[in-house]
Amino acid sequence: MGRTKNTTKARAESTLSIQDVRDLLIKIQENAQKQFDSDQNLLEDVSEEYEKLEGCLNKSKGPTRKALEAVLRSIGCDYRAWYQQLTGNQAQRLLRPENISKLLAVFPADCSDSLPLMDLVMNDLGRLMSCANNEFKSDEQIDEIQEIICRFEANLKEAQPLATVTPKLHLLCAHLVPFLKVNRSWGHVTEQGLESLHAVINSLIIRFASVRNVEKNAESILKHIGNFNFLYDLGESWFNNI
Repeated sequence: MGRTKNTTKARAESTLSIQDVRDLLIKIQENAQKQFDSDQNLLEDVSEEYEKLEGCLNKSKGPTRKALEAVLRSIGCDYRAWYQQLTGNQAQRLLRPENISKLLAVFPADCSDSLPLMDLVMNDLGRLMSCANNEFKSDEQIDEIQEIICRFEANLKEAQPLATVTPKLHLLCAHLVPFLKVNRSWGHVTEQGLESLHAVINSLIIRFASVRNVEKNAESILKHIGNFNFLYDLGESWFNNI
């Protein structure tokens, strides 16, 4: 009998009042509304970006676009084949000096001040691609590669000052030469780790899409990557010298 009274009393104490339930429902409604507003803003941004891209595609049917497609098709880099990006073989084919000349000849010489610089950039990138093999590199070859990279980086910065620095571009310009000095070859390099990093970054971009502030968005992504690296990096500890 005593146990029954205690159970009844406990249930009575744990039962929410009508006002508590109302407040809880209002809070849930407010949170749901905030999430809905955030998703709505994201949808509007995506829709706006989609309309811009669609407009660009619809406008890109003039004679220059047709001439560009013809050149790409003639060198085996038809955009219908590579969809969003070039394959390795197509990039190598595109970066041959004669094909670079064909590609840039599509555009009027006075269409942009960056055109001559892009000619230099593409030719240097082709030279670097030719060096990307498992050959043992001598000091002279490494010095030559370093010179090409410095020239490539300077010309690219001048030609495309507002372009985004991708992880691959950063690794090429900042870490390739030190890597070659230690390992003497590109043969030990694989893109699997970097491709997995792209996948991680893409998932984080989606996760933090609701963060409207650009700086906070980038900070959130970088913090997550830093934590990820701290947890899974199997190399030498950062704290050995502390």
